[in-house]
Amino acid sequence: MAFAKVSIIIPVYNIEKYIARCLDSVVAQTYPHFEVLVVDDGSTDQSGAVIEQYLHEDERIQWIRKANGGQASARNLALQKASGDYILMVDGDDAILPNLLENCVSKLNQGADIVLFDYMTLSKKGQQQYISVGTSAISAGTAPWNKMYRTTLWQDTFFPEGCWYEDLGIVPYVLLKAKHICKIDKALYVYDQSRENSQTNTVNTTRYTDILRVLTHLKQLVETLPDTHTSFVQGMYLEQLGYVMALSKSQHISDKTERRAFLQMMQAELEKVCPQWFHMAHRPESIVMKNMRRMAIKAYFRGHFLLGDMLYVWPKKLKQIGAGS
Repeated sequence: MAFAKVSIIIPVYNIEKYIARCLDSVVAQTYPHFEVLVVDDGSTDQSGAVIEQYLHEDERIQWIRKANGGQASARNLALQKASGDYILMVDGDDAILPNLLENCVSKLNQGADIVLFDYMTLSKKGQQQYISVGTSAISAGTAPWNKMYRTTLWQDTFFPEGCWYEDLGIVPYVLLKAKHICKIDKALYVYDQSRENSQTNTVNTTRYTDILRVLTHLKQLVETLPDTHTSFVQGMYLEQLGYVMALSKSQHISDKTERRAFLQMMQAELEKVCPQWFHMAHRPESIVMKNMRRMAIKAYFRGHFLLGDMLYVWPKKLKQIGAGS
């Protein structure tokens, strides 16, 4: 009996403190039929030396070295070299649970095209939090690593390079291509948020505006699909420009003039694609929550930051205080 083979793609760039933990979690998998494509994206620290140690211990691991070109280019190179039936992407500073492959392969063998699973976040203080994801192309999240895919879904499909938020530019499209999506209600992945220089902890308005370029790329890809997905595209614009950029990211722009200009840019692009954004439904949420968030977005767009905080930030803080008491 031939066993399905999994290609595990791991991009690496200057993460010498973390890559051993990641590789240890991979080789500890209860399902043994896999290859590991570790793409060293021009690391200048000791990441390569750590990887090299594992080459001698496990023949399933391949070390692919390339000039620095960014995480998207590293993943794209691995996608071209992958020989497995299924694909799993793991970030080199994260880790996976021992039964991840076993759980996901079982579902894919039964006919699923993509298997989604929940994950744990790891804070700087070592605290873990369970994160549950949905099953739609919007609620599943844009990260490529909390999913295992049938390899055929990635045929001639690659991450956009040279920009931030590259995951957003391709992962929802791959989800839309899938005919059968399955969900495992277990946290099978550990997402480490503790790194000071990670994308999550970096504030840069110029990087934030890359979201517009990436959304345009996603929109163009989705328009090549045989079915129309107008509501999906509009929902993605509302989710990313309203919920992510206006409500979350803009909070980190300390200069009010810069923040106001940024929000006006987000508003213009959102209303171009989704003029009725204030009233549309795009993800499961209570009517009260939906109305408060939409009013907060509108307040931020108009430069009424205090009002927006009263509608969005303050209720969140009160909820956190209540949970901690």
